[in-house]
Amino acid sequence: MKAKGCLTGVIGIGALFAFVIALDIIGSRIDRARFPWGYDAPGKSTLAGTWVGVVTTGGGQRLGMLIDMRLAPLDYHRQRSAPIIRTQRMTWLIGKVLTCTGAGRPNEFQLDGKPEDNGASRFRLSMHPRVDSLNADGLAPSHMRGRWSGGDSIDLSISLHLKRGKSAISNSADPDTGRDTEATLGRGTDATFSSICQSLGR
Repeated sequence: MKAKGCLTGVIGIGALFAFVIALDIIGSRIDRARFPWGYDAPGKSTLAGTWVGVVTTGGGQRLGMLIDMRLAPLDYHRQRSAPIIRTQRMTWLIGKVLTCTGAGRPNEFQLDGKPEDNGASRFRLSMHPRVDSLNADGLAPSHMRGRWSGGDSIDLSISLHLKRGKSAISNSADPDTGRDTEATLGRGTDATFSSICQSLGR
C-alpha cells in the first residue's frame, strides 16, 4: 500500500510539473504572437536588439550611445510560474544603455521601459546607473521617448542631465540639459559602438 501511495504521489507531482511546463509554453506562444517586435525572427526587424549612434546635444557635445533592449521574460521578477498573458502591470522592456565621449570605459546604465502601443511604434525608456558602476561625471541620460517605424532605425527624444558626484543637474537655460535632445540610432553591435567611441576621442 505504501508503494502504491508513493507511486500515486510521484505521478501527481509529475502531472503538476507537466502542467506548469505546458502553461509556460502556451504563454510564450501567445506572447510571441501578440508582440513579434520583441522576439528575434529571421528576415524581420524587431524593436528588441542593439541600437547604436551619436547623440549631439544642443550645446554641440557629442555622445556615443548604445541601447541594448529586449522584451522581459514573462516570469521576470516572479517567484511563481509565469503568467500566460502579459499585462500593463508587468515589466516589459529591459536592458542596458552605454554612453561615451571617447575611448576608455563607457558609462553604463540599466534600462527599463514600456511600449505605448501593441506594435511598439512608440515607447518610453528610463535609465538608472548600475549599482556596481563607476560612471564618470558628465552628461547622462535619464529617460527617453522613442519612435520606431518597424525598420532599422529608432528616433529618440532624450532627456539629459549633468552628473556631478551624486548630483543630477539640469537647467532650463542650458542647451545640453534644458530640453530634450533629438537623435536617431541604427542597428549596431558592441564593435560599432567601440568604433564610435574611438572616433569621438580623436
